[in-house]
Amino acid sequence: MTVVLVLLCLAIAGRELYLAFERRHSPGAPEIADIRTQLRALKGTRDELEGFRASQREILDRLAADQERDREALGAADARIRSLITQINDRLLPDVGSRLRQQRQASGEQREVLDRLAAEVAVLRAHLVGRLDQAVAASLGAEPAELVAGMLSAAPDGARAPLTGPYERFAEDHGLRVELTDRDRYYLSGRSPRALERDFVDLVAALRGGCRETAGKAWGLLGALREVERGGAQIGPLLIARTPESLVCGVLPLAELRRPAGIPLDDPDEAARRLRRLPEGRFCDLSEVGADGLSEPETSR
Repeated sequence: MTVVLVLLCLAIAGRELYLAFERRHSPGAPEIADIRTQLRALKGTRDELEGFRASQREILDRLAADQERDREALGAADARIRSLITQINDRLLPDVGSRLRQQRQASGEQREVLDRLAAEVAVLRAHLVGRLDQAVAASLGAEPAELVAGMLSAAPDGARAPLTGPYERFAEDHGLRVELTDRDRYYLSGRSPRALERDFVDLVAALRGGCRETAGKAWGLLGALREVERGGAQIGPLLIARTPESLVCGVLPLAELRRPAGIPLDDPDEAARRLRRLPEGRFCDLSEVGADGLSEPETSR
C-alpha cells in the first residue's frame, strides 16, 4: 500500500513537472494570436500580390496586342508605300521623263529657231549696210548697183537642198553675188540684166554645141537638176525647167521679165512650154543628154 502511494505521488509530481515544462516551452495565447494576425496579414499581402500580378499580366497582354496591331499597321503602311513607289516608277516617272525630254527638245528647237533668226537678221543687216554703201557711192557719182531676181525650186520638197550649191556657184561664175534669199527666191547683184542676157545667149549656144569648157558651172547646175523629178532654176533672163520628160533651158527677152505674171517655175511644165516657143538661138533642149554628159568638167570646179 505504501509503495502504491509512493508511486502515485511520483506520478502526480511527474505530471506537474511535465505541465510546468510545457507551459515554459509553449507560446502563450497572446503570442498565438499575434502569429495568427501576422499570418492573416501575410495572406492578405499574398492576395494583393496575386491581384497585382494578374493586373500586370493583363496590362502586358494589352501592350503585346497593341504592339501586334501596330506592327500590322506598319506592315500595311509599308506595303502601301511600296505600292505607291512602284506606281510612281511605272507610271509617273516615264511620263515626267517624257515631258522633260519634250521640254528639252522644245528648248533645243527654240534655240535653233532663235539661231536661224539671228543669222537671218545678221544677213539682213549686212544686206542693208551694203545697200546703204551703194547708195552713198551712187550719191557721189558712182554707177548704181545692178540687181537681178532669181529662183530655185524642186519637187519633192527635200530635193531642193542639193541644188543650192551648184546654183550659187553658177551665179558666182557669172559675176553675181547673193544678196538675199526668201524661200525659193533669190536676189543677186553685180551684173546688169542686159549684160547677163548677152552672156546667157552665148551660154545656150555653147550648150547646144556641147562645148563643156565654155559652159563652165552650168553643167553642174544642169546635172543637179536632172536628179530631181520636177523643178527649175532662174537667174535674170536665163530659165531652166525640169519635168519628168524633159530638161530644157532658154534666155527670155528682158521685156518678158517685166510681165506681172513673172516666171512660172511653180509650174515646170508651163515653163518648159514657154521656153519651147523661144527662137532657136535662145533655146536648148538637153533632154537627151545623159547624166555623164551633164557632169561638171574638172577644170571648172
